[in-house]
Amino acid sequence: MNKSNDAELKRSVPAPLLALYGLGTILGAGIYVLIGEIAGKAGIYAPLTFLLASIVAAFTAFSFAELAVRLPRSGGPVAYISEAFGSRWLSIITGWMIAATGIVSAATITTGFAGYFQIFLSWPELPLMIGLVLLLGGIAAVGMKGTAWFMAVTTLAGVSGLIIILVVTAGNFSELPGRLSEAPTLTSSSALNGILLGAFLAFYAFIGFEDIVHVSEETKNVRKAMPLAILFALIVSLFFYISVSMGTVLTLSAEALADSKAPLVDVMKAQGYSGNILGALSLFIIVNGALAQIVMASRVLHDMGKHLNGVPSWLSRISRRTHTPLMATLLIVLIIILLVSLFPTEKLAQATSFIVLMVFALSNLALIHLKNRSPTPVGFSVPIIVPYAGAILCILMIAGQFFVSFSAH
Repeated sequence: MNKSNDAELKRSVPAPLLALYGLGTILGAGIYVLIGEIAGKAGIYAPLTFLLASIVAAFTAFSFAELAVRLPRSGGPVAYISEAFGSRWLSIITGWMIAATGIVSAATITTGFAGYFQIFLSWPELPLMIGLVLLLGGIAAVGMKGTAWFMAVTTLAGVSGLIIILVVTAGNFSELPGRLSEAPTLTSSSALNGILLGAFLAFYAFIGFEDIVHVSEETKNVRKAMPLAILFALIVSLFFYISVSMGTVLTLSAEALADSKAPLVDVMKAQGYSGNILGALSLFIIVNGALAQIVMASRVLHDMGKHLNGVPSWLSRISRRTHTPLMATLLIVLIIILLVSLFPTEKLAQATSFIVLMVFALSNLALIHLKNRSPTPVGFSVPIIVPYAGAILCILMIAGQFFVSFSAH
């Protein structure tokens, strides 16, 4: 349990920084890579897949917004499940699963960063990855306000890259009616299959809102700021997903986008521009994603130690100087370095989406339980249908992922 001589997390993050932090965790690196895969499946209907995926994600996102207002704790789902079901072991297992997904995701992102960075400079991969992890760990350790500012800057860099794409592809938007008339009709089996498969992939482009709730204890006026930040992040990311995907499918063929490792860079080149600026800007948003995972995992360990005795007490301690869980951050940094040095992270990363969806489903069920027990919280509230729909859709997504995985084999 928390010791009386320990420091506490400090409420230092204002609403605007929280909103940019949230936008950065959702946009992440996915839009720079994932758009190619989605366009390969859905073709001209790629923007529609993002719209469908946003509807699916929104139910759970709004459930998280209410949960964060009800229980503004750094553990996020760990706190929600503990409060709703009173099960210490289920809460601890959930916490370790969440921390594991963050660590593996950060390792995977770091590996991707190294590959992308070598387009510009041929530095040795392993020292580059270790140096990046140490840098991000240092930023996370210094303090949440500094981390939020760093996330805001890197998010704006990534967003500026998307704006560049919109500017250079804007002239192609007039071709949309003609391209739609040539495409399979929306009700055809080929179009529907492509849209559904694309929407399944696009759902993961919206994952990230759950990272925002882990800074609940470090947010000023959390009851107002948290729901607004989640709403802002969802709406702005949806705008960019729809508009940028439209620009890409009107510039390059679905086949070319599906085969591309850097689809947005190839779009720039197809329009007669160098892709270097966009490639450099994408590095900022990649770094952003890894930092968010380090912050999230360290806050989960802190919360589990403070409230559940689910980790050794030294992992839950908050530094009096930085007001961050320094030892938890250090441990996470060391594990990430081990992963990027010794293990292929791609296979580990494939399992994280199952865990995330299970956590989403449990969090929605927790909100149903909490609303039945105490229906009128102070602050933000959603209708009971929202967590019900969120839980059902998450369970369907889990089933769908099993189906896709087995079909692939």
